[in-house]
Amino acid sequence: MPTANVKFKECFDIFYTKAIDQDGTPNSCKIHDAFGGLKGQDHNCLGCNFADSSTLILRFLDKNKQHTDIQQDFTVYILLLYLLVERVEIVFDIIQLPDTYREKHFKVFQQIRKWANFIKHPKSFILTHHPIYDFENSGTTYAKPFTETINEIFVTQFYKGYTNQDDQKKQNKELYNRLRNKKSILVLFPDIAKLTDKLCYSYNKFVDLIINNDVYIEILNDETTISKYFENS
Repeated sequence: MPTANVKFKECFDIFYTKAIDQDGTPNSCKIHDAFGGLKGQDHNCLGCNFADSSTLILRFLDKNKQHTDIQQDFTVYILLLYLLVERVEIVFDIIQLPDTYREKHFKVFQQIRKWANFIKHPKSFILTHHPIYDFENSGTTYAKPFTETINEIFVTQFYKGYTNQDDQKKQNKELYNRLRNKKSILVLFPDIAKLTDKLCYSYNKFVDLIINNDVYIEILNDETTISKYFENS
């Protein structure tokens, strides 16, 4: 049975192999080259900021031997991934990346966002008693069934945002009825190795999308466009 720290070691190997180059530099640093390199007045901040995000994740995973607490360490890791996703999503909004393309190549971002929503906005989950924390493919068996299992399906249903307020209230009420004052609750985090692998694919896709598209480079280098985006955000 893989323990939490074993899974984090697997994540480290995946992230270091797929998101970091052979020189130990984050792949996102290639964004610098698309904007004229690191030096001079034309230095673009995106490469550095995404390199920072990569480094935060890598430093956390490098301490994988210490990550033995599923509740704490899975929570922190998902939030670190979420911080990266939020930065990428801002760039997507600036360049107005089509939703169909986002859905095709960046679906893992939605998965990370929903788990982060569960962590940040627990809603009726705070009304449960001493939930058990585990992760997919842990191999753990339990003597008794759980009253509720908060897994990928559950989080997708109850922790996505609804634009229609009536739909949101309906979902919140159903969640309340299912969780209030409940015992024997299992929180089943996703398999973080699989999550990390999907993230690396999408992260590299994001970098390639920027550095290989002259239109997006021009948009991201246009002070007027950037200014208007943040004024209207």
